[in-house]
Amino acid sequence: MLSTDRTRLEALIALWNVAQNDTGQSGVCARLLLGLYNGRRFPFDLTELRRLDSALLRAAFDVLAMDANLNWPEVHEVLNRAFGRRDFGHRLEHMAHSWRLKGACTRANLPTEGAGQMLLKGLPEPVAAPAQAAMQAVRP
Repeated sequence: MLSTDRTRLEALIALWNVAQNDTGQSGVCARLLLGLYNGRRFPFDLTELRRLDSALLRAAFDVLAMDANLNWPEVHEVLNRAFGRRDFGHRLEHMAHSWRLKGACTRANLPTEGAGQMLLKGLPEPVAAPAQAAMQAVRP
């Protein structure tokens, strides 16, 4: 069953919001998002998905499907465009640092922008065709 673009964006928001906490599932969501952001620096062990409840596991699969679509930009750019921001890459760097992941920036090299947790309140309106905005820049 293919999810709609809106469903995939909602799944990304759900993973993002869970990653802002400090539970076991939060760590899995954070590492998954970071793996999609930069898999070389933040490799993700797929067996970690076993730690997610069924709703988060479905969200993870939706986000993986979104990321596999070469017409979508990278995960931080999807969030930037959906919310009219430019700091989600920096926020992911801070997330990696706060989870003390190998490959994370040192505190001295962290971007000044994007510090602190940020919960997303859902998709901004109008998002009638979220893929149109997200697909304006195709990944190389």
